[in-house]
Amino acid sequence: MKNNEKTLFIFEGAKTEGKFVEKLENNFLGNNHAIKCVFDAEIYQLYRTIKEEGIFTIDIVSLLKERTAQNAIALEGYNRDSFAYIYMFFDYDAHSTLADDRKIKEMLSFFNDETNEGKLYISYPMVEAIRHYKDMDSFKSLTVKCKRNNCPYADDCADKEACLQEPHYKKIASDESRPQLSNINSYKKEVWQELITAHLCKANYLVNDDFKLPSSLMSQEDIFSKQLTKHISNRCPEVAVLSAFPLYVLDYFGCDKTKAKLKE
Repeated sequence: MKNNEKTLFIFEGAKTEGKFVEKLENNFLGNNHAIKCVFDAEIYQLYRTIKEEGIFTIDIVSLLKERTAQNAIALEGYNRDSFAYIYMFFDYDAHSTLADDRKIKEMLSFFNDETNEGKLYISYPMVEAIRHYKDMDSFKSLTVKCKRNNCPYADDCADKEACLQEPHYKKIASDESRPQLSNINSYKKEVWQELITAHLCKANYLVNDDFKLPSSLMSQEDIFSKQLTKHISNRCPEVAVLSAFPLYVLDYFGCDKTKAKLKE
């Protein structure tokens, strides 16, 4: 990535994602001054928006300008050709009323090139996955239920009522994390190194059954495919807790440089 090439980050939400990326830039990536915008809705609403004509077609920059006044200000004078790279960060959010795994598969297939339509990264189950962490041993096998009301087996489940009464994932992530991870502003380089290492090892374990730093890049499509076959398709649907941001770091630096930066 050249310094004079403009980058656009698109986040699902207005607060958490942007804050994580800001701190990640300051402590690990280095400031690249990417323009940051918010879609301000979940991925399934983005899917509905770009499928209105029956096929995938989108001018993402124009769409963002229409979404919020803040986007319009941030993108004033810009069009799609203004950006060499577009990265999108959304949640899996399988409990949404619009949720459909087929939609996720289509979206990942379409948004698979940051220099074209954009590259989509998914956090499982939500952005809070980045801090749902205590130690490497427990994180390796950490999963959470993901479907709730959308569970295809709900009607035959003896634990349905108890399942639906479980707290929201944001609370689960907070309760099951190190207390020090509750404040994003306190994350120093060493914290980012530990979290990135944990999530990359977890992704490699999911895709390649090897809990160590990956020696090759892993596509978002491959990660979703493994989530689907190993976890989402279970009788009690779940996902392996996994953040999108470390995968972006891996793609940004490549395997060797990422490993080197994690040891600095």
